[in-house]
Amino acid sequence: MHVTGKGVEGAEDWVPLRIAGLNIPADVMAKYPHLYGSTHLEIEPQYLDKVREWCRGQVAVSVESHTGRVLDCTGVQLAGMLDDLYYTDEPLGDHYCKQTQSHVISVWAPTAQKVELLHFWELRGGQADVHTMKKNEKGVWSFRRPGDWKDTAYKYRVTVFCPWTNQIETVEVTDPYSRCTTGNGERSLLVDLNSPALMPPGWWEHRVPGLTHWTDVSVYELHIRDFSATDPSVPHHLHGKYRAFCRQHLYPNEPRRLSHGLAHLKSLQEAGLNHIHLLPSYDFGSVPERPEEQAYVQEDLSQYPPDSERQQQVILSIADRDAFNWGYDPVHYGVPEGSYSTAPDGPMRILEYREMVQALHSLGLRVVLDVVYNHTFASGPYSQNSVLDKIVPGYYHRRQEDGEMCHSTCCNNTASEHRMFERLMIEDITHWARHYRVDGFRFDIMGHHFISNMTAIRNALNSLALERDGVDGRHIYIYGEAWDFGEVALNQRGRNASQHNLGGSRIGAFNDRMRDGAMGGSPYQPPDCQGFATGLATDPNGAHHQGSAQEQLATLLHRTDWVRFALAGNLKDFEAVVADGRLLAGQHDTYHGNQPLAYGCDPAENVVFNGCHDNEAIFDQ
Repeated sequence: MHVTGKGVEGAEDWVPLRIAGLNIPADVMAKYPHLYGSTHLEIEPQYLDKVREWCRGQVAVSVESHTGRVLDCTGVQLAGMLDDLYYTDEPLGDHYCKQTQSHVISVWAPTAQKVELLHFWELRGGQADVHTMKKNEKGVWSFRRPGDWKDTAYKYRVTVFCPWTNQIETVEVTDPYSRCTTGNGERSLLVDLNSPALMPPGWWEHRVPGLTHWTDVSVYELHIRDFSATDPSVPHHLHGKYRAFCRQHLYPNEPRRLSHGLAHLKSLQEAGLNHIHLLPSYDFGSVPERPEEQAYVQEDLSQYPPDSERQQQVILSIADRDAFNWGYDPVHYGVPEGSYSTAPDGPMRILEYREMVQALHSLGLRVVLDVVYNHTFASGPYSQNSVLDKIVPGYYHRRQEDGEMCHSTCCNNTASEHRMFERLMIEDITHWARHYRVDGFRFDIMGHHFISNMTAIRNALNSLALERDGVDGRHIYIYGEAWDFGEVALNQRGRNASQHNLGGSRIGAFNDRMRDGAMGGSPYQPPDCQGFATGLATDPNGAHHQGSAQEQLATLLHRTDWVRFALAGNLKDFEAVVADGRLLAGQHDTYHGNQPLAYGCDPAENVVFNGCHDNEAIFDQ
C-alpha cells in the first residue's frame, strides 16, 4: 500500500471500524497505559475471521470525514494482537519431541508468509539443503529433522512483511533459541548440551560454593578478556580465553600453580569476596570471533608520552575490528561468546565455558552472568546481527506511538511487555542456570523491564530443583540497574523494575545514593564534584561551583546521610537523625532534590557500590 492525495491506495481488502468509546477499555489500558486518551476503535464481529490473515501483510488505518475526504492515515502496530492470538508455550528451537519420538526444529513466526529450513553439513561454506517447514495455528513453523544432524548447522529463510521497509522481505536468519553457533553467529549449530563430551570431568558432581544469605553477597566485576589478555604468566594461546581460568589448561604438569590473575582472585576470596560478575559472555556482535579476522595494534605505543593523542588515534583506527569490547551488544542470548573460545566454529565454547565456571567454583567463587535483555545489537532485515526482528519484524522491539523504534537504552529497545519476549527471557535465564550452573544474574538497564517480568523470572528460578535440574534456583541472586528513564519512566508503559517499584521484591538494585554520596559527581553533576570519600569540605579541589567552605560542609553533612542510609540497608522505613537534626525515615529524606533517599523494604534489595565499569571509578574521582 501507499499514500496519495486520495488516501491509502493499493489495499487488497478493507473493513469499516466503529468508534466504541472515547476511552480504551480497562484491561487494555492496564497493559498499554501509554495509550491513555486514545480513541477506542473496534472491528465489527463479522470481520474478525480476517484478522489472522491480516497479520501476514501490511495493515493501515485511514480516517475520513463524513463527506469521504481522507483526513489522516497511519500504519498499525500488531504486537498486542499477536500476543492475544498467537502466544504459545510449545517448545521452540531444536528439541526432542517425546510425543513423536523425534527431533524437531521450531520457530515462532506468526506473520511470516513462508519459512524454510536451510541445513548445512559444513560449519562454513557449502550449499544448503532446503526443507519446507509447516505452520500450526499458533504461528510455529516446524521441521522434523533426522537424528544424525548433530554438530551440523542450520538457518531459516523467512518471507515476511517488514514494517521498516514497507515491503515483503525474504531474509536468512539464525535461530533466536540457538544454544550454539558457528563463528560470528553466522549459522546456528545443532548440539546436545547433555553430551558428556561437552562437560568437564566432575561437572555435575563439583561443589558450588554455598551462600547463607543474599545480604552476604560481595561482587567483583571482571571482563573475561581483560583478566588474562596481558598476563605474562598465561600461555599466549589462552590470552583472553575461558581456559585462562582453568589450571588444568594453564599448567598441565603443575595442577596447584596459579596464574597472576588467579592468584589475585584467590587472595580476594580469602579476604571475603564470594561472587565474580562476568561482563557479557553471551554471543555479542561487536568483536570478530575468529582470531584471523581480528585487528591488532602493530605500533609500539609506549614510545609516546602519556599526554599524547597518538595512542587513542591508533586504537580507534581498529576499534571495530579488534578483540575487545565490553559486549553489551547481544545477538544470541543463549550462546556463549565465541571470541573467548579457542575454537569459535564448533561446540568447544560450551565445554570451555563450563570449565571456566567450574574453575571459579573451585576457588570458592560463585559466578554472576551479566544479561542484556533491554536491547539487541541490531534490527531490521539486512544486518547479519539482526535475529529477532528478521523473524517477526516490529514485534520484539518497543515502538513509539508513531511507529519508530525506541532507542533510550542506546539502541533497538526490546519490548518485554510482549509475551513472547518475556518468555524468551525466562527460558534463557533458566537455560544458563541449568546448563551452566551459574549462581546469579545482573540485569543491564533492568528498569526498562517490568516488575511482572522480573517476578516471573524470580518464580522460574525458584522452581529449579537440585534433583531434577542440577541446581537449586532459590539460592540464585538477581539484581540490576534499576534506573528510571526513557519511554518507561514513571510507569508510563506499566510498573517497571525501577528503584521506586522494587520494594518487597527481594530483587537487588544498584544504590546510586551510596555512589554519589561517597564519590561525588554523578549523571546529575560535574565529575569534579567531591563527596564523603573524596575530600568534599575536608580537602577541597578548588572547583568553584561547589560553593564556599560553609556550603561545602553543609553538602558534606547531607551527603553523609546518603551514605548512612545506604549502609543501613537502604530501608525506606528506617529512621535516623539527619544533618539538620530531624528524625526522618529514609523515604522522607531526599536525593538530588526531589527523589526519596531510601526506597527498599529488604536489605537484600540494596546493592551498595562506589564504582563499576560505567562512569568514573573512585580512583578517577
